[in-house]
Amino acid sequence: MPEKNRTYRARIEGYTSEGLGVARIDGQAVFVHRALQGEEGDVLVLKVLKNAAFGKAVRVYEPSPHRVEPDCPYYGRCGGCDFRRMDREEELYARRQRVQDALHRIGGSDVSVEAIYSGEPLHYRNKSQYPVSTDGQVGFYKARSHQLVPVERCLLQKPPADAAADALRR
Repeated sequence: MPEKNRTYRARIEGYTSEGLGVARIDGQAVFVHRALQGEEGDVLVLKVLKNAAFGKAVRVYEPSPHRVEPDCPYYGRCGGCDFRRMDREEELYARRQRVQDALHRIGGSDVSVEAIYSGEPLHYRNKSQYPVSTDGQVGFYKARSHQLVPVERCLLQKPPADAAADALRR
């Protein structure tokens, strides 16, 4: 079982439904923030639970050829862009795997998901919720928190949603 605050060398074997990398350390699943499948590196274990652990990549020895520089200036602060660190091909693979895992693990189905067909990689979300802080800032919550991250423009939201947020901000 991995120990909290200890660094281990590990290879990322896959993804969770939230886009976290999955590694195995001492036989236990460790969910690694911002890691890509196939990468090998040092993982700092941050939290250990009974059946899983959470960590972050602190050094990558073998980066994935699918790793890209996130195009979102809020990536890593805002909780909305889970896949911006990977190219489009890997994103569609991870999304297909997410659906396949849900059908198999949760639904008990042996249906095979052939592909995920996707439209535009930007401005595709058609539902927007913009929290407003007590001091009037508008943005999105940091992942798994109620801490507001002020956001001017979102690459995933449709432009009218950003315009509505801007009007609210003013």
